[in-house]
Amino acid sequence: MSVRPLTDSPRQSNDCDVVASQFQGTPDTVGMAYVGNEDTIEQLLDSARHWTHTTAWVVYRAGEQLHRVGQGDPLLPWPSSIANDEFEAFCQARKLHRWPTGRGESVLGWLLAPASESTEPALAEFAQRLGIEVQTNTLARAQITQRVLYEITYLASSTRDRSVFLVGVHRLLASLIDAENFYLALYDPLSGKIDYPYYVDIIDVDALESENYEYLDMSHLSLTGQVLTSGQPLLIDSAGILTAQAEGRFHCVGDRPEFWMGAPLKNASDEVFGMLAMQVYDVARIYSAEDRALFLVVARHVAMALDRILHRADLEETVLRRTQELSTLNDALRQEVLDRERAEHLQSALFQIAELSSQPGDMAELFQTLHGIVGELLFAQNFYIALFDDATGEVTFPYYVDERQTVRPAARRGRLGLTEYIIRQRRPCLIDVDEAHRLAANGEIVLGHKSVRSYSWLGIPLFEGDVVRGVLAVQSYTSQVSYTLRDQELLTFVSRHIDTALSRRTAAEAIHAANLMLEARVQNRTRELDHANAKLQHENSHDALTGLANRTYLQQRLNQAWSRFDSDGGHLAVMFIDLDRFKMVNDSLGHHFGDLLLMQAADRLRGCLRDTDMLARLGGDEFSVLAPEAPLEVVIDIAERILVAFDLPFFINGHEVFSSCSIGIVSADSQFHQEPADLLRDADAAMYRVKSAGRDSYAVFNQEVRREVSDQVEREGALRNALKRTDELLPYFQPIVSVDSGELLALEALVRWHQPGGRVVAPGEFLPDFEGLRLIGRLDLYMLTSIAVILAQPQHANWPPVHVNCSSYSMTRPDFASEVLALLARHGVEPSRICLELTEGALVAEPAMARRTMQQLADNGMSVVIDDFGAGFSSLSYVHQYRFSGLKIDKSFILELTSSSRSRAIVRAIVRMAESLDLSVVAEGVEDAATLELLREMGAGQAQGYYFARPMGLERLMRCFSGDEPSLWYKAIC
Repeated sequence: MSVRPLTDSPRQSNDCDVVASQFQGTPDTVGMAYVGNEDTIEQLLDSARHWTHTTAWVVYRAGEQLHRVGQGDPLLPWPSSIANDEFEAFCQARKLHRWPTGRGESVLGWLLAPASESTEPALAEFAQRLGIEVQTNTLARAQITQRVLYEITYLASSTRDRSVFLVGVHRLLASLIDAENFYLALYDPLSGKIDYPYYVDIIDVDALESENYEYLDMSHLSLTGQVLTSGQPLLIDSAGILTAQAEGRFHCVGDRPEFWMGAPLKNASDEVFGMLAMQVYDVARIYSAEDRALFLVVARHVAMALDRILHRADLEETVLRRTQELSTLNDALRQEVLDRERAEHLQSALFQIAELSSQPGDMAELFQTLHGIVGELLFAQNFYIALFDDATGEVTFPYYVDERQTVRPAARRGRLGLTEYIIRQRRPCLIDVDEAHRLAANGEIVLGHKSVRSYSWLGIPLFEGDVVRGVLAVQSYTSQVSYTLRDQELLTFVSRHIDTALSRRTAAEAIHAANLMLEARVQNRTRELDHANAKLQHENSHDALTGLANRTYLQQRLNQAWSRFDSDGGHLAVMFIDLDRFKMVNDSLGHHFGDLLLMQAADRLRGCLRDTDMLARLGGDEFSVLAPEAPLEVVIDIAERILVAFDLPFFINGHEVFSSCSIGIVSADSQFHQEPADLLRDADAAMYRVKSAGRDSYAVFNQEVRREVSDQVEREGALRNALKRTDELLPYFQPIVSVDSGELLALEALVRWHQPGGRVVAPGEFLPDFEGLRLIGRLDLYMLTSIAVILAQPQHANWPPVHVNCSSYSMTRPDFASEVLALLARHGVEPSRICLELTEGALVAEPAMARRTMQQLADNGMSVVIDDFGAGFSSLSYVHQYRFSGLKIDKSFILELTSSSRSRAIVRAIVRMAESLDLSVVAEGVEDAATLELLREMGAGQAQGYYFARPMGLERLMRCFSGDEPSLWYKAIC
């Protein structure tokens, strides 16, 4: 435990005349608001401790050191405090990211988390919300401080009972600082006696039973004695106390506190008449720098107030004594009455000054009111207040009233006036004419013009702490008014209260300015957030490349337009626009080139629309137009203008590019359209009809298109259902035989669709639908799965390799090869038993991806042949670059082999090329013996066609395999 007076502990001395019980008071409304804000901060911390994404955070409060106020994971070893000069290195060493939590003149605190969490929005929001609460906390604390100081002044003015005043001071101080351990001592420097009128301590709660005073022992000073003798505040921790004891400067009696604060109480003459002390025993409750500063401010205020109470008590005692002497001392009685009136007048003036410091208004009004108050106490017709800037040495005169010098002096530096003399002396001075000449003779001052020389001049320094902040002066120019030492004492006493009033008003103005600055920052931040939200909203509703509305924004506007159409009628149209040949431009010239084309196309489209129309980019090369209140003929006119505009070339980076467009139009009809999505669907269908009809045109959605769409939807449903079943899409097999021997070398699996009604549909009728609906990739895997199931059966173990057609879409999918190999592995089928047939389309669309896919398949033993060779580009570079094992000559050449010398020449060249490249050759489309004979003469190795067998189902194929000579297909009749 720390010590109270001299012994500093009630265990060693029990000499208080008033021993208060530990303060149990209820905070006032301002205090409750402050506590509520602390609860809000704790709620924020507690909420963040339950995050699921991260709890590796910690919050520190700024001060002389950074003190930990909360952390997420309680198991993480965060230090309880960090020195300010070590904070940067601490964050770097632990790779921590930091967010400020509130800003005043400097950062009020920090939120720390691992640098890996620096982009976590929840942490940034947490720091921002915590900062707002900390700033609110700081502001609330300043307001409470101001309120407490005012209430101490009011308490001093409203009570005559010293003990009531001290209990009230303790209660008010406890609303600001941890004041569980608090005491006050009064000191008589003449006798060395120290009284303890108030003492509260949580360690020793027993009341003192004997004397409540002691005498100062200069040879063995306690903490209390040190403050009383030095006249300076003492703020010291446990380590400092130990050091002082070791050096013999002072000592602690009783339990040593973790921190002890003591401040002297001084009267108007700057004499120590007592001290105020607080202490804590828990290291976790050591006072912060803010607490220490508040304690010193309150102590100075208590000193002033207590001095007034003691002075008032002394005054009342004097009045009482002189009243008793009335019978013999009439003259003394009259003087006593005057003294009483003067004292009461002074008391009233001091009360007015105290009230003035808490009232609103600017400094000019404050100075004018102070002038009036001083004028009620003494002659103050000539009165001024000067302020001194210690940093620049400049003296200014914010308030100046004088009967002779009517112009306020300008700001000045380095002058030798009476004002500067008071600033240098740091004490009150009463200067008459003789004293002024003496000072001038000594070079202390320079006398002014005779017309403005004072007959009597009284100046009092104004202090802020120990620093002179200005001068208060009164003067007279005639012998009728001559100031006395009593006037000097009076004005000195009043000036102490003026010091406090000016400090409080300056602090209030600083708080007000800080509030205005904070409000301005909040407004600026709000404007920034509004701007950011507006920008974000625009970005969310517009295409980043073209600046047009995006699909989401189009849907919103369409919903609004549909609501008006649905309720009021009128016209409403939607257009779908798709750029023709855009993919080819994009693939051949690059995506950047394609982006530039899209931007120019968007500009052209804008130029063709009405002001009321809305243009949107749906994605890729697809655009849409929303045309409210537009009859069909108006929309058609817009479409025709667009087609004309797109007849002109685009000039992009020195290239001349032509790109037409296909346009689908739909006009809202309540008979067929029930919701906005119906318009988008029908416009899209009309646009695809233009695409299928040759592009570069427009189409209006009508009954015919509606029927086509309905049929297409029905077909799509049937195709999707077929892919889910195993008895509709079935493989049919056609043999591939040796031209020389007729031996069966391979089988090609061809898909047939057995519809539920019994109709068998050839692939030419439904494959385009698979491609249009983007189901072709699923069909490829479906067929490969069907073949794998067949080959996996033991009775089919000796089958020759089976050729399966593969679409360009599948061959250019990054995961296709892995999926095929995994599929075969699941069924236990070797990849060498499957041969994929690939057209040249995949090589043209995505050559690099196709090459990687073929390489992966070849590395695992699966062969790939190029189908319909000669029908496309027939580029020799394809044959050279890709891992093909063979070629299948397009049947258009084989069918004309006997009748066209050109076809014979082409086939012969292909056969020779294949021989030189060691590739197998399959002649597809052999339908007669003459064609077979020509192929044999040309050296073709393999053939396929109706001459040998038509495509057949699995059941019939098995019957052929069970014949007497199953391998000689052209001799067997299946």
